[in-house]
Amino acid sequence: MPRMRALSVSVFLTESHEFNDPLMLIQRSQETYIRCAGSTPENNYENSLRRQEYGVPAQAALEALLEDEEIVAPKGPAGSVLLFDCNTMHGSNGNLSPTPRVNLFAVYNSIQNAMIEPFCERPRRHEFLAERTLEPIEPLTD
Repeated sequence: MPRMRALSVSVFLTESHEFNDPLMLIQRSQETYIRCAGSTPENNYENSLRRQEYGVPAQAALEALLEDEEIVAPKGPAGSVLLFDCNTMHGSNGNLSPTPRVNLFAVYNSIQNAMIEPFCERPRRHEFLAERTLEPIEPLTD
């Protein structure tokens, strides 16, 4: 994407509560750019949802984001929907309960921000990770 102009959506397929690893977000963190050291290895998507080792901010960056803000962990029953800016600092910790937390994640991008070739020598992301087919969502009419 030329710009980080997208909306992240999480649909709770199971209940999300304080013990089963709810997604945590730092309020208003999307307003501050945080650079992460290192480069992401090829096919990182295969392991990144189990354990995120790349693209992780430094402790000092997290502390700076939390100076005037707090971490929130939205909870709710299955069927709840969470919408957040794609640049919002977010993460999970670990499930300490016998109850699984299962979410469906999607990212919606503006058609004015269509995918282009990478800015570096890296290959394109796989189509199933970064779809390039533009199909605008049409407004509902009566």
